[in-house]
Amino acid sequence: MNFLKRNKITIIAVAIFLVIVLLLFQIKNIFFPSKENAIYGSRTKGIEKVEVSKSTKEQVEEKFNDTVTDSNIRVAGRLININLTVKEEVSRDTAKSYADQALEPFSEEQKKYYDFQVFIEKETDSNEFPIIGYRHHTKGSFTWTKDRTENAS
Repeated sequence: MNFLKRNKITIIAVAIFLVIVLLLFQIKNIFFPSKENAIYGSRTKGIEKVEVSKSTKEQVEEKFNDTVTDSNIRVAGRLININLTVKEEVSRDTAKSYADQALEPFSEEQKKYYDFQVFIEKETDSNEFPIIGYRHHTKGSFTWTKDRTENAS
C-alpha cells in the first residue's frame, strides 16, 4: 500500500497513457482499415474456390469471333463484367442471346457465386443500343434494360 501511495501520480499517468494508446489504436482501425477488408469486406469469402481462370475468359472472348468485333471480361469482386461490341447486322434479340452463350464456359459453381453484367453495343450509333443485362447469382436468367425503341417518341 505504501508503494501505491508514494507512486499515485505515476500510476495515474501510466493508466491515462494506456487509455490514450488504446483509443488511438481504435481510431486508427476506424479510419485506416486493413487491406483485405477495405473494399469488399467479407462479401468475397470463398472466392478462391471459384476463381475465374484466364482460359475461361479466353473461351468467352473467342466464342463470338464471327459477329463480335470486340470483347472484354473483367472480374471485380463477385461481379463479372462482359463487354461486347457487335457488328451492324446483329439484331437486339440476337445480341441478348449472346449473354447466355457467354456464360457457357463458366462452371455451375461460378454461376452460383458470381453476378454477371453484360454490356452490348454496336460498332456504329444505334437507337436500340447499348443494352445492359444483369444476372444475379441466385437467378437463372438475365434482366435487361428497357428497350430503347419503346421509349422513343
